[in-house]
Amino acid sequence: MAADVVVVGSGAAGITAALTAAGHGLRVVLVTKDLTGGASPLAQGGLAAAIGPGDTPQQHARDTMTAGAGLCDDETVAALAAGSPAAIGWLVALGARLERQDLRLEGGHSRRRIVHSGDDASGAEVHRALLVALVASPVEVRDQVMALDLADEGLLAAAIGPGGELSPELIPARAVVLAGGGLGQAFATTSNPVGATGDAIAIAARAGAVLRDLEFVQFHPTVLWSKGATGQRPLVTEALRGAGAVLRDSAGRPVMAGRHPLGDLAPRDIVAAGMFEVMEREGGEHLWLDATGLGRAEVEDGFPTVTAACRAEGIDPARDLIPVAPGAHYACGGIATGLAGRTSVPGLYAIGEAASTGFHGANRLASNSLVEAVIMGRDAAASIAAARLSGRGDGWESGGHWPAGTGLLTVGTDATDEPGADREELAAAMSRHAGVVRDADGLRALLRLAATSRASALATAGAGATGAGRAERARTQRTGRSVLAPGRARDIETANLRTVSVLIAAAALARTESRGCHRRRDAPQAWARARHTLLRWAA
Repeated sequence: MAADVVVVGSGAAGITAALTAAGHGLRVVLVTKDLTGGASPLAQGGLAAAIGPGDTPQQHARDTMTAGAGLCDDETVAALAAGSPAAIGWLVALGARLERQDLRLEGGHSRRRIVHSGDDASGAEVHRALLVALVASPVEVRDQVMALDLADEGLLAAAIGPGGELSPELIPARAVVLAGGGLGQAFATTSNPVGATGDAIAIAARAGAVLRDLEFVQFHPTVLWSKGATGQRPLVTEALRGAGAVLRDSAGRPVMAGRHPLGDLAPRDIVAAGMFEVMEREGGEHLWLDATGLGRAEVEDGFPTVTAACRAEGIDPARDLIPVAPGAHYACGGIATGLAGRTSVPGLYAIGEAASTGFHGANRLASNSLVEAVIMGRDAAASIAAARLSGRGDGWESGGHWPAGTGLLTVGTDATDEPGADREELAAAMSRHAGVVRDADGLRALLRLAATSRASALATAGAGATGAGRAERARTQRTGRSVLAPGRARDIETANLRTVSVLIAAAALARTESRGCHRRRDAPQAWARARHTLLRWAA
């Protein structure tokens, strides 16, 4: 029996969508590579909402638009800012222990509006409450299962064995919701977990979905630095700067002094760019975050997660300066959708970090992502339920939310059997050429490298993304003669990383301006008129 909807991903967006769809009486299957992992539990800061004295959704919307540097969608921002208090109320009703009185301040916000839990463990508490509700729900959960590709009949997925080997299967479904999170592992250093390999975006790309603004990858200014360390690194929450910590250069001078009226609490793109400029001038790999003026009690009791991460590196954050550097943190672009998560492919929805709704624009405002995930998860599920109950069945309307009249850039690579860059080499090149500051020469070099990076047949082919191709793949899956040759989970993840790396580099090369978290050394000025980058993967 086919599910009404299969949800890919078990972060805040995916679980919210699954719970809401099940609450509408739909049969729901949720597949995830790691039920208790993902990025949502790692969120330290909290959830932004205009619930404090004197604050309003309009002020929250203005701050969001300012951070988004001209590429936010007005209606989307207004709807999400207005809906954030109710989203937090829904989480509290679900059992999330959230502090709604002692609101915190983070970068880019003009008011204290950050709802938090456990001081710096807000995402962990939200995810805990959602998991408890999920376990008690009728949703069929398939843990340690990787989404591979779309089929006309549903989703191609594979159980992950103890050694990473895959056992492919077809999960029949009337609609698929991609909530697979971000792509931080495409870079050498990131705050993202090991599973953030751009799976959802790569799957949507192969399905022919329109993608938007993938060049806008936000780099969190304060990722804990350690000599030679790569991959996932601990995050030093922005709320620490909100409490009074100061970024300093090697001589102890405040880095953000005179750069922005908000100083250390300027929007993340501005802080990261300022840090990069100083690091480049000094020839160093990191700067320092000084929290010593806060006092031991404030640091240890107020920020236990940061304190533990620092101590694991031999640092006492109440006494020592904390070495920090920008690291890949959040994909502001993604699969083009509206608030209900509908993509340009019928029956395919995208929510959470994998989606581009127009909320974040060219740079995400701190603590906006968890509330967006909850609101989008609920709206997408309600849209699917309304379509199902109306009898439209497989004819759910598509219709991505992007401006008319903008060009569509077709991106892809040719299949190759030649030896090329491995995953680590490609990630290092991404950080070097598509990091905080970019230029055309570096991006072209990156595209050449990505075109010859080692990848599985799934990525290099990119064929059969829609229509007959998907149907053929579904038929071969049912008979056990998979044309995907998936091998191991890491092979598929590497393939997906290659796809998103090419998309990011191509979009960054096409945007010959500096805006938000996309900075071009060779094009420092912003265009007079902001416009989106729309992309489609070449089948």
